[in-house]
Amino acid sequence: MDGDGRKASGELRDDLVSILQVALLFIAILVGRELGNIYSTYGEISQLSIGLEVGEEALAGFIREVLAGNDTELEVGMAFTLPSLRNVEGPVTQVPDYVRRWFISVTLSAVVVRQPEVSDVKVGLWVEREQMLTETSPFEREKVPYLRLLKRTIALHIEDPERFRMVVQEASERYSGEVEVTLTGQVLGHITFFKVWLPFSTTRYPLVKMPHADYLSSSWTDSDGRPIRRTRVGKVAYISVRLQNPTRVHSIWENVTATIYRVGRDEPILTVQKEMGVAPATAAIYVFPFSPEKPGVYYYTLEAPGGFSLSEEESPRLEAETG
Repeated sequence: MDGDGRKASGELRDDLVSILQVALLFIAILVGRELGNIYSTYGEISQLSIGLEVGEEALAGFIREVLAGNDTELEVGMAFTLPSLRNVEGPVTQVPDYVRRWFISVTLSAVVVRQPEVSDVKVGLWVEREQMLTETSPFEREKVPYLRLLKRTIALHIEDPERFRMVVQEASERYSGEVEVTLTGQVLGHITFFKVWLPFSTTRYPLVKMPHADYLSSSWTDSDGRPIRRTRVGKVAYISVRLQNPTRVHSIWENVTATIYRVGRDEPILTVQKEMGVAPATAAIYVFPFSPEKPGVYYYTLEAPGGFSLSEEESPRLEAETG
């Protein structure tokens, strides 16, 4: 009996060990699967696409209202989506990621990806790299869908209007009405019981007034671009005008009119209009050809409506001689 009892006790212990091993294996599988789910969800939420629905016109209108002394708010629309949304736009023969995940989950019970969730949003407004405000907007925890956008709207209010106006006016004078506005922030993402702040940023360059090119210089030149003071009657001379675009991202086009006079005659000899384009943060040179028909001293005026002008007193003289 003692031998049979020891044998039964040994078999019971072996059964318990086997059951414990199976239980541990099952727990390990569940834990591994859950860790895989968390890791896959983290990989998905780390690629979260955040779109800010705010255009240059809306920003420019907001800045003008603040400059005018009005108490106004800037509404910023936000849209969240996942990279899987873009896969649906591919060929119809391509199986989207979210379908593949569903197939794997149903057929193999392997690692699946839970829809990431987001809630609170922090937004900061920077003007010319100076922080103007920081706003935190609480939102309910909500899943980011695969096949549509999760949209939210936040309102921003300037805390120090005087400082805001000073920075904007300085930038407007320096960059011909262009102001650099940067929206930075973070959105709170949720992965099971973990939380992570996901950063985002976008920069716009709204115009608070009509931009104009800066006049740098002008002179009479020959066909090789060398400055001249004398020429011959019938020979082509050129008015060379150099302009600069002070903005950082906007091209500027100016309708410049050159009017040429001869000393001793009040009426203009020739009037020529030319459209001059200057790329951002660059300078450009344009020329107006002119061939004097009579000897004398010639000068010109330049005018760009709303922009620069050059008077006859500032104009260089060109003497045309016969022979």
